[in-house]
Amino acid sequence: MSEPRTLLVIAGEFPPLKTIGRIRTVKFVEQLQQYGWRSIVITLQPNGTEPNYDPSLMAEISDGVEVIRLPLRDIEAEIANAVKRLLGRRPAPVAAPLDASAPAGLRVPAPVSTQAQGGLMDHAHAFTRWILRNFVHVPDDYGPWAKAVVEAARPLCAEGRVDAIYTTLPPFASMFAGHALRKETGLPWIVDYRDLWFGDVLREWVPGWRKKLEFRMEKRLLREADVVITVSEPKTAYMQRLHPGLKARWETLTNGYDTELYGDRTRTRPFGDTIEFVYTGRLFKNRRGHAFAEALGRINRSDPKLAARVKVRILGGVEPVIRERYDRILSEYGIAHLYDFAGDVTYAEAMDAQVNCDYLLLIVDTGETSDGVIPGKLFEYVAARRPIFALCDAGATQQIIERAGLGKAMPAEDSAVCEATLREWLARPVPQKVDADEAYLEQFDRRVITRRFASLLDEVTARSRAARHGGKL
Repeated sequence: MSEPRTLLVIAGEFPPLKTIGRIRTVKFVEQLQQYGWRSIVITLQPNGTEPNYDPSLMAEISDGVEVIRLPLRDIEAEIANAVKRLLGRRPAPVAAPLDASAPAGLRVPAPVSTQAQGGLMDHAHAFTRWILRNFVHVPDDYGPWAKAVVEAARPLCAEGRVDAIYTTLPPFASMFAGHALRKETGLPWIVDYRDLWFGDVLREWVPGWRKKLEFRMEKRLLREADVVITVSEPKTAYMQRLHPGLKARWETLTNGYDTELYGDRTRTRPFGDTIEFVYTGRLFKNRRGHAFAEALGRINRSDPKLAARVKVRILGGVEPVIRERYDRILSEYGIAHLYDFAGDVTYAEAMDAQVNCDYLLLIVDTGETSDGVIPGKLFEYVAARRPIFALCDAGATQQIIERAGLGKAMPAEDSAVCEATLREWLARPVPQKVDADEAYLEQFDRRVITRRFASLLDEVTARSRAARHGGKL
């Protein structure tokens, strides 16, 4: 058997932060070990105050995995505190820099408390925040962290402890770390796009001039990549159109589901008169789900007895502007009592809710490239084995749900289609089990995907060694 090889993993999302993006990475790290690949993970150092901090998730990290944690500087707070010192005021403690509950690279700045410091300080903070967000944090606020990653990884590479470099995106600034290490060491570099950088549906807020700048950044960095991975065939095709002529090998490795994810969790809530829809995750930017609320409201007007059986549970943070529209819709139709906005819950609580619901509500991002979006959340739902009522535009997610017999997908913002489907589902008995196409779903078993990734790593590192040794392995 060959000597174990080591993958340097640069991951902004990793336990104990409860983001959906962490699961792909932590599972790769765990399951690659059986194929002779151990991992050194460089990730964030949480301070315990993050909204998505869940210490129980430390148990997800396998024994023997070396984890190096580096803090994420809060430049905004540092500037604010420097100003306060100049004005003779007490600096505020530096906590989590931004809304850490949002996925890395997609966060928007959280307000800095000014207490009773007056309008001048308020305006100064707002201006600082605007400057940082639009002109400094490009492509995101992980730039200083990426530089620290290079410093931490350099001696590991120099000591011969690393065979390949793997960067998982977002955060997108971590690409700079992978690029720098590839140029310095010559080690093969694998870039894994969990989300697109240029063209991502959740980054439509980026102004046009900056999109052009970031596109040039991405193109320059990718010239050094040995492998570029995306999570769906439409995304791979989109990236190939954006970046023709790259030397990199293109691969599609979807997210996957874990057959053992729910362990011995079984349904404890009995099937009954209440029909419970559960959504677990955040609602922000163009991931909204208002069409479902409008559809339920219309049903309530025409058939209040049918609607009265419904309970909708939203387990996760909701962006204020999205919640405001929910409140207007629920008030207009008189269905506020049918919705439960529970806020963030632990991962264990979310899994319990998924197993115990009647229907899983899946809300997918809308936008120009949404046809290639396959949210990691989908595969949690697959493992939960409850029927999926999906709000998603035509594309990869719809194909998986309907081809596998997992449920029904409808256009994300078409309340009329949503209403028709919802009426149909409410009028029929709740299925007590899901008869999914297991043969079709096997390709999405995470163990199958990890095996493909391990083979890819073996091929890439063998080719790299041969190139460095004049064609001799």
